[in-house]
Amino acid sequence: MRKATQLATLSSVRSNALEMLHDEMAKAYLHRILTRGQDSACCVGRVLLAALYYKSGYFQVAANHCKHALHQCHCDHRSVCYINAAEQLPRVDQSVDSVVGLITLYQHVHQKAMHVNDKPDKENKPAFTSKLLAHYFSSKCSPVIDARRNYRHELCMTKLPLIIDVLLFKNMETQLDECTEPAVAAAQNNDTDNNESSSTDTSLLVTLLELVALQRLIAYRQLMVRELHSEQFPLLNEFEVLHAYKCGLFQECLDMCRNYVNLMLRAGCLKNQHFETALPTLFGLLDDKILSFFGIIRFMYPSWYLFVVKFPEYCAISLLTLSIYLMVQCQKKLRSDSFHESLQLVRYVHDRVFPADDKEYYLDRLILKLSYRSLKLYIVNSAMNM
Repeated sequence: MRKATQLATLSSVRSNALEMLHDEMAKAYLHRILTRGQDSACCVGRVLLAALYYKSGYFQVAANHCKHALHQCHCDHRSVCYINAAEQLPRVDQSVDSVVGLITLYQHVHQKAMHVNDKPDKENKPAFTSKLLAHYFSSKCSPVIDARRNYRHELCMTKLPLIIDVLLFKNMETQLDECTEPAVAAAQNNDTDNNESSSTDTSLLVTLLELVALQRLIAYRQLMVRELHSEQFPLLNEFEVLHAYKCGLFQECLDMCRNYVNLMLRAGCLKNQHFETALPTLFGLLDDKILSFFGIIRFMYPSWYLFVVKFPEYCAISLLTLSIYLMVQCQKKLRSDSFHESLQLVRYVHDRVFPADDKEYYLDRLILKLSYRSLKLYIVNSAMNM
């Protein structure tokens, strides 16, 4: 729980990918609580999961977690669980932030007026009743009007309601009276499988890890590019290109690759920059086709270290080759009309730039053949479907 809340409540300036990664990791920790934790911890964990899924836009999954949380809270009458607004709850929407800010401001003004110099105790920090907070998210996510009635009924039946719970309900009620359609539409448009509410999305977690790693690598590589790049010695931030490709910015990726290829062919310095293939950790940054290409090599040589010792010349490919491959892939994604020019470029680089008698460029030639065949098949299939 502590790790999950620390990740979910990080408030430093950071990238969107890093923030999403923190949220997904927090979800993973909270899902572990659901399988191993006590009832009270599971109730709080469910509400925090609902908050994170609500923040991510998965409103139906958030509603499912609220339903489970309310069932657990109903079965356990022995204690009332609270969620610390500052230390446990992530920033999810303006209503919650406004109410927490108002209570914090009141405590500060009250402290100054009473001339109290002591810092507020943890018990006095703004905290929501977990059951009422679950009703809040359920009302925001569910298009059913009964969710709002249940929220009101639960608040009225609470023996000692907190002022922050009352303010949050009044804030939500005012907003829903002004406009109820956005919440209903959001819940309908983001409907998803109930299975998502029982486990974390590991594929999204892996993707976010890759994007955050690329963002860090971009910053470090850019220092080298800025210092050494020139027309006679062109350099490319390959991590920036791969980041654009993974984010679906295919036109941006295509433009960067095309400019680099033109500079490289004009300068004639083909060995100045490589992409290391001796490091399997970098394979995850590539797409499925070229990843399968290196996967076949791994089947033939399970020990990558022995492969590098036996074939030291195959430890890297030219960044020119990788740029041409990404150009081809981006053109297919964008359905470009310059396929024949790309075919000619691939054949020229394969036949003239990387000679067949030079073993150092054996992997480059194979990847160029893969690019040529992939593009040719795409052209044939596109013509047949017209």
